[in-house]
Amino acid sequence: MEFATLIEKMAIFVAMMVVGYICSRKGVTDKAYTRTTSNLVINVFMFATILKSALSAESELRLSELAVSFLVLSLTMVFCFVVGHTATKLFRIDKDHAVLFELLIAVSNTMFIGVPVAQEILGSMSVFYISLSNIPFNVLLYSYGMWLLKGGGGVKLNPRDLLSSPLIASVLALLIFLVKPPVPGVLRELIDAMSGATMPLSMFVIGTALGSVSLADAFRNKKLYLSSLIRLIVVPLLVALLTGFFPLDPVLRMTCIIIAACPSAVLVSVLSIQFDKDYIFASEGVLQSTALSMLTIPLLVFLLA
Repeated sequence: MEFATLIEKMAIFVAMMVVGYICSRKGVTDKAYTRTTSNLVINVFMFATILKSALSAESELRLSELAVSFLVLSLTMVFCFVVGHTATKLFRIDKDHAVLFELLIAVSNTMFIGVPVAQEILGSMSVFYISLSNIPFNVLLYSYGMWLLKGGGGVKLNPRDLLSSPLIASVLALLIFLVKPPVPGVLRELIDAMSGATMPLSMFVIGTALGSVSLADAFRNKKLYLSSLIRLIVVPLLVALLTGFFPLDPVLRMTCIIIAACPSAVLVSVLSIQFDKDYIFASEGVLQSTALSMLTIPLLVFLLA
């Protein structure tokens, strides 16, 4: 895909986020709207998009190849967490912000950014790969991530936390991909129509979710530039380097790079509130990395594809 085309697609993403951000700042939307709409996107429209990826994926992967793909995606997720932990120790981040700094690097926004970008740039097979990455992502976040947020205290892996809507959709997509059951045309059209709302609503909700944070404040914190640099540039470049040593399917390799290039997840801000961490620091980090990712993602895709 040409660089100009990539920039054009990302510009549409940015425009939708900006509209959401302005609506939030002007009071057109509120926190209740953002919470309700984000739940709608995750539980309905994203669910449809993941199912569509399995129905539309034109690939005849053998079971062994699928297992290798899942392993590569899992290792990519683990690598993001390893880099986050290593960078936090290496740069000696202060105690008050160390956990959030690590999670801003480790936890990428694969659902609200990765899925729409993958769909637009690489197609349904890439979305299917991202849906598979939800499985190790959830396990890592709700085990190691929760352990961090609780200050290294004991944490039990709650199966209810793991059973998110995207994860259930991912399992269904995997079954559809393997079994290839007959699906009525009207159901296919319904899934296709609903999945079409995922990208615009995802971008809009990200904008409204970050509307409580000042854009100027987000770009004043020098410490956050470091987390954004590592999250948006260092991690995807390292993933590109490491995956380049293996004869991987090009779509799988670029999907891993997109996963690694996604900005910090809004979930980091949500969890910082839940566990009484510095919510402002986390929110500014998410806003900064999200804004910068609209430039770095197309650049990385263009250079590494």
